[in-house]
Amino acid sequence: MINDDEKRSSDGGIGASGQPADSPADGVGGRQASSPHPDRGGGYQNNCTVLNFGLSEEKKRDQRLDELQKMGLQRIWIDIAEKIGVDNLLIAWRMLDSDQANHADDGRLLIPIRRYRTYIRYQRNRYIESLVEMNLSPREIKEKIERQLCEKISVRNILRISKRG
Repeated sequence: MINDDEKRSSDGGIGASGQPADSPADGVGGRQASSPHPDRGGGYQNNCTVLNFGLSEEKKRDQRLDELQKMGLQRIWIDIAEKIGVDNLLIAWRMLDSDQANHADDGRLLIPIRRYRTYIRYQRNRYIESLVEMNLSPREIKEKIERQLCEKISVRNILRISKRG
């Protein structure tokens, strides 16, 4: 059955009028008759592009990583540059260096940054606050945190977080 909203290029289809429903359609599979070419082009373009899937197409290692290593930059910063790109590391480095409060007497940068786990804890606490807003009980929140985040937390801690938020 054809839906009124459905657009079709022709009224014919499987079992179209004039063709028995159980007979195979003319030109099935590779035996299809060649269709006339469209008036405004289209069809197979008779061109071929070479696709190289070999190792030569792999992303090349940025040579500046070697320069950073030769100048004595700590391995962690080289690892970061490999992950985010040398240009992004240089942008961050320049920004950190522009703040005089980060300069040590020996020429190094002292970068005050909190532990990553503080970010994770912050996000967990925002999640707990959202569960409190959904009117879940502290016991339900505790079970959800333990099941979803695999983190042990006390009901007392949940109550403390919910009062702060």
